[in-house]
Amino acid sequence: MWMAGMLFLSSCSIKEDRDGCPCWMAVEMPEQVGHDGGQVDNDDCVVLRLRGNSDEDEVGYSYQVTEAVKPDVGALEYEVPRGSVGVSAVALGNEIPGQAGYDGIIGYDGDEIRIPVGEQMDSLYGFFKMYHTRCESVLCDVDLHKEFCTVSFTLGDEGYSSPYDIEVWGNVAGVSAWDLMPVKGDFRYAPVQKNGVYQVRVPRQEDNSLEMVMLDDDDIVDSLPLGEYIARSGYDWTAEDLADVNVALDLEMQQVMITVSGWDGVVVMDIVI
Repeated sequence: MWMAGMLFLSSCSIKEDRDGCPCWMAVEMPEQVGHDGGQVDNDDCVVLRLRGNSDEDEVGYSYQVTEAVKPDVGALEYEVPRGSVGVSAVALGNEIPGQAGYDGIIGYDGDEIRIPVGEQMDSLYGFFKMYHTRCESVLCDVDLHKEFCTVSFTLGDEGYSSPYDIEVWGNVAGVSAWDLMPVKGDFRYAPVQKNGVYQVRVPRQEDNSLEMVMLDDDDIVDSLPLGEYIARSGYDWTAEDLADVNVALDLEMQQVMITVSGWDGVVVMDIVI
């Protein structure tokens, strides 16, 4: 009887105000997810981040956790503040950017995952969700989604070779490590032509500014608004999983034909100059 009374008085009892008591968050990690055309396996790495606070008016965050885990680790438990907590997860492949052994391109720059100028987006899969934690416990089921779009484009038939250097420019240079929102910055990548096709992986966009630029040395000869064409096709940059896009630019006929993975049919429009 004495022992039962002691247990009742310890920690946060059901009869007292429990607002100051922590919430237990269980984070369930996925066993597999599409990654670089294959699957994340036990040798790959997922960077998990949690942050939040108990006062919604508080500036900054009183609670932050970052750790690298394996995708098959199962459920993880965290003692989080009662209020709101954001959970993000990014599948990076192999190791954490900035550490020996990582074979990708993007890297952490403070709270951001940056793409260096001259490189393209990695095949990144991510998850973000906000949770209300004014409760005893909450379950976070991490479900990673495709955070990149592979844009393939042609300028003519298979035998066409442009007399100019081709680059793709944009103003999104990565994503926030905390909520996967686009991060502003210079994106510039020179895709290599293969069998008449140029290909570039781009991050989630926040506008239609993506463009294909023709260069003679460093001088701009011409540019085509890839972002505008993609937007006019009805493409959704806010989709849970970003679809890949094929853009056929017929410079002679002044036409653009766009196909999007998972869609039926082809969208045809006039070239905007």
